[in-house]
Amino acid sequence: MKKAIETDKRKIKKLLEGSSFDLLIMSLIVIDAMAIGLMASDIKNIAFDKILFVLDRLCMAIFVIEMIMKIYAYGLDFFKKGWNVFDFIVVFISSIPFANYFIILRTFRLFRSLKYINRLSRLKNIVNIFIALLPSFLAMLAVFVVFFYVFSIISVYLYGGVFVEFATLSNAMFTMLQVFTLDGWASSIARPVMSVFPNAWIFFVSFVFISFLTVLSFILSAFAEINEKTATGKLKKTKN
Repeated sequence: MKKAIETDKRKIKKLLEGSSFDLLIMSLIVIDAMAIGLMASDIKNIAFDKILFVLDRLCMAIFVIEMIMKIYAYGLDFFKKGWNVFDFIVVFISSIPFANYFIILRTFRLFRSLKYINRLSRLKNIVNIFIALLPSFLAMLAVFVVFFYVFSIISVYLYGGVFVEFATLSNAMFTMLQVFTLDGWASSIARPVMSVFPNAWIFFVSFVFISFLTVLSFILSAFAEINEKTATGKLKKTKN
């Protein structure tokens, strides 16, 4: 009996680890993504909606069966790999009954496509670069948050008594965020304030300039880090 079970597990592992099975799952994820997207669209047709619902449920059923097969084949070893745990959580969350009524929970299944990034070298490089730059980005973000918070408080004290955009700290932070994105900040924010406070341009220009320097410093450090890692990688390959 035990030998038969081990034989079954080996067969299932061979199936699960095959490229054809991976292609099937990737295809189903794409199909499921299209079905979820169409269900969220403006197309209103009862028959079409039913087809999409059945297709969505069918994909979900296959994903659940896939999880069961993997857990059966690998046992507790299944949960030793991060991607497997990620897969399990995504499938579990999206299979909860009330998730049918909340499209935001069903879309969790689309994140499963991220596990196949490792199969595509270019996408894998992008992800590796993103992960490598994450510490630098967090450092830049910490610096930006500090000066952003300070400028928001200053704007409340300077202009909050006249302009509703700076009346509260939350309003001021949202307004300063608009200034940071340069989304019509000069005409819709800076100029109206300058009509009452002529020297306000100093405040806004200072904020934009510091924001620019913060982002620029991150970009330059990111390029330097990428070049350093690339040079290190080439050196290792040369030595090998």
